[in-house]
Amino acid sequence: MTRMHVHAQGERRLYLRKYLQQGRRVASFAPSSRHLAAATCRGVDPARPQRLLELGAGTGSITRAAAARMHPDSRLIAVERDADFAALAAWTVPRAEVVVADVADLDALLRERGISRLDGVLSGLPTPSLPPVLRERVFAVLAERGGPWVSQITVMPWVYYGLYRRFFRAVAFEPVWRNLPPGGVYHCRGPRCAAPAVVTPG
Repeated sequence: MTRMHVHAQGERRLYLRKYLQQGRRVASFAPSSRHLAAATCRGVDPARPQRLLELGAGTGSITRAAAARMHPDSRLIAVERDADFAALAAWTVPRAEVVVADVADLDALLRERGISRLDGVLSGLPTPSLPPVLRERVFAVLAERGGPWVSQITVMPWVYYGLYRRFFRAVAFEPVWRNLPPGGVYHCRGPRCAAPAVVTPG
Protein backbone atom coordinates (compact mmCIF):
# COMPACT_ATOMS: atom_id res chain seq x y z
CA MET A 1 0.00 0.00 0.00
CA THR A 2 1.52 3.34 -1.09
CA ARG A 3 1.86 6.45 1.08
CA MET A 4 -0.59 8.26 -1.23
CA HIS A 5 -3.14 5.45 -0.83
CA VAL A 6 -2.87 5.64 2.96
CA HIS A 7 -3.28 9.44 2.76
CA ALA A 8 -6.37 9.09 0.55
CA GLN A 9 -7.96 6.62 2.97
CA GLY A 10 -7.35 8.96 5.91
CA GLU A 11 -8.72 11.90 3.94
CA ARG A 12 -11.95 10.06 3.14
CA ARG A 13 -12.40 8.96 6.76
CA LEU A 14 -11.89 12.52 8.00
CA TYR A 15 -14.43 13.86 5.51
CA LEU A 16 -17.05 11.29 6.44
CA ARG A 17 -16.57 11.94 10.16
CA LYS A 18 -16.92 15.71 9.68
CA TYR A 19 -19.97 15.26 7.47
CA LEU A 20 -21.70 13.09 10.07
CA GLN A 21 -20.85 15.63 12.78
CA GLN A 22 -21.70 18.83 10.91
CA GLY A 23 -24.14 17.87 8.17
CA ARG A 24 -24.74 20.56 5.54
CA ARG A 25 -21.93 22.75 6.92
CA VAL A 26 -19.65 20.30 5.11
CA ALA A 27 -20.46 20.26 1.39
CA SER A 28 -20.02 16.50 0.85
CA PHE A 29 -19.30 13.23 2.65
CA ALA A 30 -16.17 12.69 0.53
CA PRO A 31 -13.38 14.86 -0.89
CA SER A 32 -13.66 15.96 -4.52
CA SER A 33 -12.32 13.41 -7.00
CA ARG A 34 -9.43 14.26 -9.31
CA HIS A 35 -11.99 14.47 -12.14
CA LEU A 36 -14.06 17.10 -10.32
CA ALA A 37 -10.91 18.94 -9.25
CA ALA A 38 -9.65 19.05 -12.84
CA ALA A 39 -12.99 20.41 -14.08
CA THR A 40 -12.97 23.09 -11.37
CA CYS A 41 -9.50 24.25 -12.44
CA ARG A 42 -10.34 24.90 -16.11
CA GLY A 43 -9.67 28.61 -15.63
CA VAL A 44 -6.28 28.15 -13.97
CA ASP A 45 -3.78 29.30 -16.59
CA PRO A 46 -0.33 27.65 -16.55
CA ALA A 47 0.95 30.23 -19.06
CA ARG A 48 0.59 33.39 -16.95
CA PRO A 49 0.70 34.46 -13.29
CA GLN A 50 -2.70 34.69 -11.60
CA ARG A 51 -4.06 35.67 -8.21
CA LEU A 52 -6.34 32.79 -7.29
CA LEU A 53 -8.69 32.35 -4.34
CA GLU A 54 -10.15 29.07 -3.17
CA LEU A 55 -13.11 29.06 -0.80
CA GLY A 56 -13.98 25.98 1.21
CA ALA A 57 -10.71 24.23 0.43
CA GLY A 58 -11.53 21.17 2.52
CA THR A 59 -8.61 18.77 2.70
CA GLY A 60 -7.06 20.21 -0.46
CA SER A 61 -8.13 18.05 -3.40
CA ILE A 62 -8.91 21.06 -5.61
CA THR A 63 -6.02 22.98 -4.05
CA ARG A 64 -3.63 20.25 -5.21
CA ALA A 65 -5.01 20.35 -8.76
CA ALA A 66 -4.77 24.15 -8.92
CA ALA A 67 -1.23 24.23 -7.54
CA ALA A 68 -0.08 21.58 -10.01
CA ARG A 69 -1.59 23.49 -12.97
CA MET A 70 -0.88 27.14 -12.14
CA HIS A 71 2.03 29.28 -13.33
CA PRO A 72 5.13 29.23 -11.06
CA ASP A 73 4.54 32.90 -10.19
CA SER A 74 0.84 32.52 -9.44
CA ARG A 75 -0.50 33.06 -5.94
CA LEU A 76 -3.14 30.74 -4.47
CA ILE A 77 -4.92 31.60 -1.22
CA ALA A 78 -7.01 28.70 0.07
CA VAL A 79 -9.58 29.50 2.77
CA GLU A 80 -10.96 26.74 5.00
CA ARG A 81 -13.00 27.13 8.18
CA ASP A 82 -12.22 23.70 9.66
CA ALA A 83 -8.76 23.58 11.24
CA ASP A 84 -8.34 19.81 10.70
CA PHE A 85 -9.16 20.11 7.01
CA ALA A 86 -6.89 23.14 6.66
CA ALA A 87 -3.95 21.40 8.33
CA LEU A 88 -4.16 18.51 5.87
CA ALA A 89 -4.45 20.89 2.90
CA ALA A 90 -1.42 22.90 4.07
CA TRP A 91 0.64 19.74 4.53
CA THR A 92 -0.14 18.37 1.06
CA VAL A 93 -0.01 21.68 -0.88
CA PRO A 94 2.93 23.79 0.34
CA ARG A 95 2.58 26.13 -2.66
CA ALA A 96 -0.79 27.37 -1.40
CA GLU A 97 -1.37 29.92 1.37
CA VAL A 98 -3.86 27.95 3.45
CA VAL A 99 -5.82 30.19 5.82
CA VAL A 100 -8.09 29.01 8.64
CA ALA A 101 -10.94 31.52 8.43
CA ASP A 102 -14.66 31.95 7.90
CA VAL A 103 -15.97 33.44 4.65
CA ALA A 104 -17.86 35.96 6.77
CA ASP A 105 -14.45 37.62 7.21
CA LEU A 106 -13.48 37.36 3.53
CA ASP A 107 -13.19 41.08 2.84
CA ALA A 108 -10.84 41.67 5.80
CA LEU A 109 -8.83 38.54 4.95
CA LEU A 110 -8.16 39.77 1.41
CA ARG A 111 -7.36 43.29 2.60
CA GLU A 112 -4.83 41.97 5.11
CA ARG A 113 -3.06 40.15 2.30
CA GLY A 114 -3.08 43.10 -0.08
CA ILE A 115 -5.44 41.47 -2.58
CA SER A 116 -7.35 44.20 -4.41
CA ARG A 117 -7.91 42.17 -7.59
CA LEU A 118 -8.48 38.49 -8.29
CA ASP A 119 -8.00 36.55 -11.50
CA GLY A 120 -10.24 33.66 -10.57
CA VAL A 121 -12.07 31.87 -7.75
CA LEU A 122 -12.41 28.16 -7.01
CA SER A 123 -15.26 27.39 -4.66
CA GLY A 124 -16.08 24.30 -2.66
CA LEU A 125 -18.43 26.18 -0.36
CA PRO A 126 -21.85 24.65 0.38
CA THR A 127 -23.17 27.87 -1.17
CA PRO A 128 -26.93 27.03 -1.22
CA SER A 129 -26.76 26.21 2.51
CA LEU A 130 -25.21 29.55 3.50
CA PRO A 131 -27.48 32.14 5.13
CA PRO A 132 -28.77 34.37 2.29
CA VAL A 133 -27.19 37.54 3.70
CA LEU A 134 -23.78 35.85 3.96
CA ARG A 135 -24.10 34.32 0.51
CA GLU A 136 -24.84 37.72 -1.03
CA ARG A 137 -21.99 39.33 0.85
CA VAL A 138 -19.47 36.71 -0.35
CA PHE A 139 -20.46 37.21 -3.99
CA ALA A 140 -20.40 40.97 -3.53
CA VAL A 141 -16.85 40.87 -2.14
CA LEU A 142 -15.77 38.74 -5.11
CA ALA A 143 -17.41 41.19 -7.50
CA GLU A 144 -15.52 44.05 -5.85
CA ARG A 145 -12.25 42.22 -6.53
CA GLY A 146 -13.09 41.92 -10.20
CA GLY A 147 -12.62 38.17 -10.45
CA PRO A 148 -13.46 37.30 -14.09
CA TRP A 149 -14.63 33.79 -13.22
CA VAL A 150 -15.89 31.65 -10.34
CA SER A 151 -15.93 27.86 -10.63
CA GLN A 152 -18.29 26.38 -8.05
CA ILE A 153 -18.55 22.64 -7.38
CA THR A 154 -21.80 20.86 -6.68
CA VAL A 155 -22.97 17.32 -5.96
CA MET A 156 -26.52 18.13 -7.14
CA PRO A 157 -26.17 18.60 -10.91
CA TRP A 158 -28.20 21.48 -12.42
CA VAL A 159 -30.38 21.91 -9.31
CA TYR A 160 -28.96 25.30 -8.35
CA TYR A 161 -28.41 26.73 -11.83
CA GLY A 162 -31.00 29.45 -11.15
CA LEU A 163 -29.27 30.46 -7.93
CA TYR A 164 -25.99 31.19 -9.69
CA ARG A 165 -27.78 32.98 -12.52
CA ARG A 166 -28.99 35.46 -9.91
CA PHE A 167 -25.39 36.42 -9.19
CA PHE A 168 -23.70 36.03 -12.61
CA ARG A 169 -24.57 37.03 -16.16
CA ALA A 170 -23.20 33.83 -17.68
CA VAL A 171 -23.33 30.37 -16.08
CA ALA A 172 -22.26 27.15 -17.79
CA PHE A 173 -22.65 23.80 -16.06
CA GLU A 174 -20.10 21.03 -16.61
CA PRO A 175 -21.26 17.63 -15.31
CA VAL A 176 -18.71 15.32 -13.75
CA TRP A 177 -20.16 11.84 -13.42
CA ARG A 178 -16.86 10.26 -12.30
CA ASN A 179 -17.19 11.66 -8.80
CA LEU A 180 -18.65 10.24 -5.59
CA PRO A 181 -21.41 11.35 -5.51
CA PRO A 182 -21.81 12.45 -9.16
CA GLY A 183 -21.59 16.21 -9.44
CA GLY A 184 -20.25 18.98 -11.59
CA VAL A 185 -19.04 22.55 -11.77
CA TYR A 186 -20.86 25.83 -12.36
CA HIS A 187 -18.49 28.03 -14.37
CA CYS A 188 -19.70 31.57 -13.66
CA ARG A 189 -18.70 34.85 -15.31
CA GLY A 190 -19.83 38.46 -15.12
CA PRO A 191 -20.88 39.19 -11.52
CA ARG A 192 -24.12 41.12 -11.24
CA CYS A 193 -23.62 42.56 -7.77
CA ALA A 194 -21.25 44.90 -5.95
CA ALA A 195 -20.75 45.11 -2.21
CA PRO A 196 -23.03 47.60 -0.47
CA ALA A 197 -21.39 50.65 1.00
CA VAL A 198 -20.67 50.53 4.72
CA VAL A 199 -22.61 53.27 6.47
CA THR A 200 -21.15 54.51 9.75
CA PRO A 201 -23.27 56.24 12.42
CA GLY A 202 -23.18 60.04 12.63
